[in-house]
Amino acid sequence: MTSIFDPDKKNNMSIYKFRVAFEEDENIYRDIEIQPSQTMKDLNEIITSAFALPEKSSRRMFRSNDNWHKQDEMDLNPKAIKKGKNVLMPMIIHFIDDPHQRFLYEFETAKQSFSLLVELLSINTVSKDSENYPRVLKSVGPSPVKKEDLMAHLSKKVVDDEEEQYGVDKEEDDIEGMGEEGEEEIEEGLPDDLPDDMGGEFNFEEGAEDFKE
Repeated sequence: MTSIFDPDKKNNMSIYKFRVAFEEDENIYRDIEIQPSQTMKDLNEIITSAFALPEKSSRRMFRSNDNWHKQDEMDLNPKAIKKGKNVLMPMIIHFIDDPHQRFLYEFETAKQSFSLLVELLSINTVSKDSENYPRVLKSVGPSPVKKEDLMAHLSKKVVDDEEEQYGVDKEEDDIEGMGEEGEEEIEEGLPDDLPDDMGGEFNFEEGAEDFKE
């Protein structure tokens, strides 16, 4: 598949920003920056480090469509390619054909398995010489490998969601209370002996005579 980016136009100086999110809770994620000239092996290693994945595990990555359905598998341990006198490594840039390219990353051990959703968020024009790439730019939530931390995180999320769904709006209570108090004050403030022209009893006979005149 042909890349939409041309490696001969100094794209090797740009930076890809990927978000790698836990499939079961996208509030658990890592934002990762990597150079287009680096490889899938580099991306695999930074994901492994960012989520503290054990080395003794199965890790596979697939190109994905917009609905996170896996397609062709990526080689996480690519071999160098000889091109004439040059020896080249397959660069990530050659696997990017969409501005929001997606990959599905599968992790599995004998006791646990889960998937990570890898999506290209942005392409920055210039990398920083002072930074070492790939790098973790932002880390949110526990690693899914750490089950106790994950369960605590998911339990807190359930509680927060329930409070948001069933919580009482204090302002609404205040408004309703003001309405009830206002009605009581109005009723208490009305005198019993109002004159006829101020809301007392209306004499229909007198009104009818006035109208005839």
